[in-house]
Amino acid sequence: MAASHSVYRRRRQDAALSPRIDQQPPAGQGVTYDVAISTKRLLPAYKVLYYGFMDKEDKALYKDPLEQLFADFNMNEKAQKRIRYFHEDLRKKAMTQLGKDRKKRVIRKVWHEATITELHLSVYTGVLSILKEYVMVFQGRQTLVHTLHDKQLQVFMNFLACFVKSEHLNLMPKSLATLELDNKLLPLREMYVGWEASRFRSEHPQHPLLKPFLQEVSQAYKTCAKYLQKKLPLQSETLQSLSAVDPIVRGHSLTTVNLRKLTQMMGHLLPPDADTDQEILRFNVDQALPSFQNGEDVVKWWAVVFNTGKYPALCQAVKAALSIFHGALVESSFSVMGNIIDQRSTSMKISTLSAVQTVKYTLQIRNQTGVEMFRRDDLKFGEIDRRLCSNISAAGTRDKAQRQENQLEIRERRVEFGCQPSTSAAGNRAEAVENDSVARKRHIAKQRKRALERLVQAKRMKK
Repeated sequence: MAASHSVYRRRRQDAALSPRIDQQPPAGQGVTYDVAISTKRLLPAYKVLYYGFMDKEDKALYKDPLEQLFADFNMNEKAQKRIRYFHEDLRKKAMTQLGKDRKKRVIRKVWHEATITELHLSVYTGVLSILKEYVMVFQGRQTLVHTLHDKQLQVFMNFLACFVKSEHLNLMPKSLATLELDNKLLPLREMYVGWEASRFRSEHPQHPLLKPFLQEVSQAYKTCAKYLQKKLPLQSETLQSLSAVDPIVRGHSLTTVNLRKLTQMMGHLLPPDADTDQEILRFNVDQALPSFQNGEDVVKWWAVVFNTGKYPALCQAVKAALSIFHGALVESSFSVMGNIIDQRSTSMKISTLSAVQTVKYTLQIRNQTGVEMFRRDDLKFGEIDRRLCSNISAAGTRDKAQRQENQLEIRERRVEFGCQPSTSAAGNRAEAVENDSVARKRHIAKQRKRALERLVQAKRMKK
């Protein structure tokens, strides 16, 4: 049975790995990946810009690296002179304490800690492209619901291959979802860290920053893998049943099993007297059906099957399965609802969004405003909707309790995955904001006092 599962999965993965995502390249989709790529590309420009915010001691220390940067980009003397003029202008720029602290943090990252910053960017640009590839596949309009499970499985295995020994990855989805990783990791010197970091590791094997960096990457890998194991539905029977819709797996015994599960899930859509089991058996070995090549549209292939009229119940279940949409179509469904929700509702809970949709649809159907719908003819003696008043009074309390529960859940998840935020950094930011606010208020008070003094003095002079 294990061998049968292996053959079936290999057939599914061969189809999933075919060049079906040629609509767009596997990079550049995803905010985090885009930011990492842009930061890496603009890092020399950031260095030149923030050199102007340095104090005199740091400018003297990094003068030679800056000139080397100019030489690397073949910058002529006229351009260098123009940049020095900008540096002088930046030095005179008036900034609040919060702004000064922000500049210091950026200077520390792009100059003082340039090596570790470049190493981190190497990991981001190398690993995030693996994770974002899954999202990109489903950004097109082509129906790919039958590949959801295979793509999830493949992206998870590709991610694990960065830091786990390959001999431990040839497992079934259920085993991968519960795989213990601690004793199966690659040595630090062999973990994937991106091209630039790999070159740095080979050229400077004894660098003092290397070992802490690799240990940090290893911990990040394990934390992310643990999160993916929990969140990815690798053991979902629904997604595995949808995979049987793919014509590429027709002729395998597991296809029959998964199609039976699918028709059971869609049983409420099928005729009560339909013999779906017999249809599935005949469909799985029907040599008269057209062949299917990797990259073809699965909807068009099934349309040919529909037209044959041989499998009415099975086709009804498949039609319902292929109507499940994903990716960009989900986002576009929200975009066309501008008359129901607005840009402020992006962080709404599902229950809140559902309530807003119900209320606004009702008001639109009745062609009324909320005031008109709940208006009383006699404001003084008219009957009051006590339930509505009670809900309004308790709404704030329920919302506060729900927010506290959400915060508690977030803290528990951070503890579970070992990603607690830096409380000292958060405290420093809050303190800086408070100090900046106090300084601004003092400045405004001084300006008002001076204005009043000038006004009093002007009145005295007139007398």
